[in-house]
Amino acid sequence: MRPRIALRLVLILAALAPACASRSAPSGSRPIQEIPPSPGWTEQGIASWYGGRDGFEGKPTASGEIYDSSLLTAAHRELPLGSVVDVTNLDNGKTVRVRINDRGPFVFGRVIDLSRAAAREIGLIGPGVGSVRLTVVTPGAPMEIVSTTGRWAIQVGSFADHLRAERHAERVRGTGRAVFLEPYRGLSRVKVGPFDGRRDAERELASLEDEGFEGIVVPTD
Repeated sequence: MRPRIALRLVLILAALAPACASRSAPSGSRPIQEIPPSPGWTEQGIASWYGGRDGFEGKPTASGEIYDSSLLTAAHRELPLGSVVDVTNLDNGKTVRVRINDRGPFVFGRVIDLSRAAAREIGLIGPGVGSVRLTVVTPGAPMEIVSTTGRWAIQVGSFADHLRAERHAERVRGTGRAVFLEPYRGLSRVKVGPFDGRRDAERELASLEDEGFEGIVVPTD
């Protein structure tokens, strides 16, 4: 299993609460909190970009902001939303500073999805992908992640094109897992599950990663 970066560590806040409070809700519904990386934290991997003909222009991002390909923004699976990150193209040394406002990419081996404007700044428009180094400048504020129902799912994709979402869902179903599509403000999100506990979802995500898929654990109804 490939090692997970430190961002996967979470604090189970309910464990710090009084015992009487911890018995008041099922374990799956307890809030968890991201641990933001310190300034200077780095990660290397493959970057891609989105916002061309993929249909994401004008659609909502994970932060609730509307995607605008002319802005210097990016998607990352685990960095807290609002984090400011320097992205350096290791092939030409060019660097762009972006703000994380979305989740992704959901392609194995890729670490960040840049806006069109950000990709242009470091010369990625033509090749489409490239090796980069991420350096956190300002971490975003940690967020509490709560499942009000105690149920969780693994999001393995988000598509503006419903047919592409269906094809990806079929690919994941081919592994024998339960997959469902969830509409979200013009997008089709592909999810695996649901699971009765976050830890079950995390374990299944690790198995998916071993099989070449990427995803994030999210609350679900």
